[in-house]
Amino acid sequence: PTPAPKRALRGAPMNAALRALAAFLACAGGADAAFLHKGARAAALVRTGSDEGVNIAASARAAEGVSLGKPPRFGRGGDQTAGGKNAKKAHQGDMTTLQCYASEKADSSSDKYAVCPGSCPFLAQDRTDDDFCTFSCVKEVDCASKHPKTPIGDKRLGVCRSCVVDGCSECDNTATYDKCAVCQSGYELTGDGRCRFKYGGRWVSVVGFVLLALVLLLLAWVVDMQIRACSNQEGVETGLEFRERSKLRMKKDSSGERKLWPLTTNLMKTQVAGPGMMLHFNFQTAIILWSVFVALVWMAFATFVDSDLWILGTRRFGTPRQNCILVAWGYETQQALMWTKVAFLWIVYLGSFAMCVFYGVYQLRAFQDADYQHKTFKDFTATVVGLPPISGSKPVEDMLKERLQEVTGQRLVGVSVAWDFQAHEEEVTQALHDDIAALDGPSHTPSDPPQQGALRGMLYRAEQMIFGIAPDNAGVKDDEGSDAIDEVLAVLRTSPRAFAVFETQEAMEAAVEKVKADGGFFFEGADDIELKLLDAEPDTVQWVNFGHSSSREKTLKVLAGFCFIALACLFWAVVFYAPYAWYVMTFNYENGRQPGFLVSLAFSMIVVIGNAIMYEVCARISDWVGFRFKDNREACYMILYTIACMFNVALDFVTTYITAELVMEGLGFRTYFGEPLSEVTEFTAKFETYGMQRSLAENTFLYAFPSTYLIPFLIEPFPTILAPLWLGWLIVRNHPEVQGRDAEEWLGMAEMEMGRYADILLNVILGILIFYFPGGYTWKLFLAMAGSHVWIYLFDHYRVLRSIPACVFASFDVEWWAQAMLAPIVGVVAATIFFKTNCQFGGPCIRGPSLVVLCTLAWLVHTIVHLLVLVYVIPKMGKPPPAEDPAAEETYKDVCEKMPCNFFTANPVFCLRSQHHYKHSPPCSFFVRGREHTMKANPTIGCHFEQIDTPKGG
Repeated sequence: PTPAPKRALRGAPMNAALRALAAFLACAGGADAAFLHKGARAAALVRTGSDEGVNIAASARAAEGVSLGKPPRFGRGGDQTAGGKNAKKAHQGDMTTLQCYASEKADSSSDKYAVCPGSCPFLAQDRTDDDFCTFSCVKEVDCASKHPKTPIGDKRLGVCRSCVVDGCSECDNTATYDKCAVCQSGYELTGDGRCRFKYGGRWVSVVGFVLLALVLLLLAWVVDMQIRACSNQEGVETGLEFRERSKLRMKKDSSGERKLWPLTTNLMKTQVAGPGMMLHFNFQTAIILWSVFVALVWMAFATFVDSDLWILGTRRFGTPRQNCILVAWGYETQQALMWTKVAFLWIVYLGSFAMCVFYGVYQLRAFQDADYQHKTFKDFTATVVGLPPISGSKPVEDMLKERLQEVTGQRLVGVSVAWDFQAHEEEVTQALHDDIAALDGPSHTPSDPPQQGALRGMLYRAEQMIFGIAPDNAGVKDDEGSDAIDEVLAVLRTSPRAFAVFETQEAMEAAVEKVKADGGFFFEGADDIELKLLDAEPDTVQWVNFGHSSSREKTLKVLAGFCFIALACLFWAVVFYAPYAWYVMTFNYENGRQPGFLVSLAFSMIVVIGNAIMYEVCARISDWVGFRFKDNREACYMILYTIACMFNVALDFVTTYITAELVMEGLGFRTYFGEPLSEVTEFTAKFETYGMQRSLAENTFLYAFPSTYLIPFLIEPFPTILAPLWLGWLIVRNHPEVQGRDAEEWLGMAEMEMGRYADILLNVILGILIFYFPGGYTWKLFLAMAGSHVWIYLFDHYRVLRSIPACVFASFDVEWWAQAMLAPIVGVVAATIFFKTNCQFGGPCIRGPSLVVLCTLAWLVHTIVHLLVLVYVIPKMGKPPPAEDPAAEETYKDVCEKMPCNFFTANPVFCLRSQHHYKHSPPCSFFVRGREHTMKANPTIGCHFEQIDTPKGG
């Protein structure tokens, strides 16, 4: 049929733009670009109703070497008729009416809202001829004569259809009502032709009632805790005051007070928790801007080239006739506008790569500038590497300090040894807990619990058992406990590392150079001990991992971690994902039926649960590996979590592909040229059919938004902030035995982690996957990404300033690895370009595995080039040190007076040895966020910080 006249392109400026683009590509790309120019011109002429466009298009297809079973139709509309745009016209009284028993072929120019006359009200797919997508209007008695598998006349849909029975595998085609002949596996056929789930029955009801009873019991228990009279107001006030003191605060002002950072603080410029936190918020902002850029590029094409780009690939499936129209319209539109897709991909690819390079340079210079402007403890500290195991019964710190002063000729503040105490971690932790509790003075004697009935008394004792609450308060250690920790400290051995703290940065750097020039120094039997620069702050040191974290051990643990991730993924797949996959794969999709809202909601929650499982597993693996510094742990977690979530994504995409394949083959879908989908054997060819593309695009969009982009982050404030605070408040207020340090721990805040990098990288990956499919979802998805990430940014901004304990992220490691992870992600865009240009614009046509290999090669080349730029090019664009150090006059003492956490106060064993071994007065105070007011200065051991108590709310 002759293509229906379409609206012209938007005026002369647009035609001029097309000609300019084609001319540019012709100069740049030779024959391929000339072919692209011809295709663009054909599309433009066809849209204005010109026969020349059809002729050009036909010649172009012939040149491409594709043998068509029917003439290609470029009258792209789907919903279009000869009269123009076909918004549904029932209300206007001009609905197209088909003729009775006349065979009508559905193509892209057909009116998908056409109806049959009342005398033959059912539209039947005609399987009596050799053509495809032919339909006739018939009476119900004639439905089966046109298509034996559609004997039922559906008055609501106006079509002849097969039965719609949940769990049915094969319909009873002799019946004109919904009756099944063979049920699917797991179902049994009933007498009335329905399918009943075999594994249901009374036991399901019993389990349901038991679970409901448990939920109601738990709810009643929580309500009871809520309505009880408060019996521990002192403990609640202690815990809440500690929570307030734990928040991130500015340095001491002239009055000696450390105030909260204002909520208007710009976290992209201000170091509230080290330069790593500043870089993290820059990363979030960069991703928001990038997602807006991608959306705007596609929206520009849709606005200035063709409005069909807004909706291509988003229209829903429906009746068989509507599906034929959809496939024809979608294929023709996609092919005619493929040049816009390829141009879009090149713009996004080149823009993304350029942005990554610019962003990498900006972040590096921002980090360097922050480092040059501020003196921190790492500027005065060097790492001693290669210590032999030395007994804790010796004054190792004093011995090593004297030896370093002798070797380097520089004056040291002191030495903080990293002890191997992993086997005694519990005793060390308990001793610190007791020492901190003792700072509050004599133990508070709790009041007796209020009078309780038998049931409430049972609940009270159960709470003590579940939450580990001691029946009486043992807040102060006894002499036996003190003797025990003395014995533990004596049997400890040094790890190979220690931290040497100097009075000035110049002294530290001179000492490092001196030891390097000497080739090391001798100490306690070891003659190759080194002194190295340090790139970490004391807040980030994980002291318990020293002595048990060699490179070989960490590598083996990471490899074992991938096995645990695979097991967790398998658990999620079997327990949560398999029931959903089974349901959607066995759902009856006849005549455009789709699973309802509850299924979509269940899918979203399954995705959330999967990501949460991966979060917990990867966090535990990263802790188990045993990194010495927190920044390294965060980098490992980010990489593991991103890879783990990609396992989930891959599993879902495989399931979705198989589901779409089974459904569309079962519904008799064909390619644009009439070949049954079941007869398309090559994966790449089947993947590129419009029906599969449209189905996979929808699933990708739904997986990303809101399931991954938004819902987890809307939920996050509850499990991370509100629920722990509420639970801790309930426990402390109802248990007067919870006092002092115990109350502080129950009402404390969860520490900040850099797992947000992994969340964002996963979102970016899901966004890029949409490029493989028709672009109607592209602008929606990337605007949704931008909006969701604005919420994430605002939530993290508030959380950092008001809902996390003080922390420091000092190194560039996590940021660098995040940028490295962007290399393979942007490489996916390069692979997509090769995939979409295949068999297009007169170029070569590669099929099957060879196409997959080519796309993989494109991905690999970009990834390698990107990483080489990151490793070798970007560092050369860094910021050189200033000619004059702006903080040259600052000494260790100056910094230590303002900041409570240093390499002495952060070291748990050093603090215990200060009190129990060296008997310092006052001893070195162990740094606990929120208890800075209890710390005492002792300049002789490098502790200069002492603070007045900050009032509540301060």
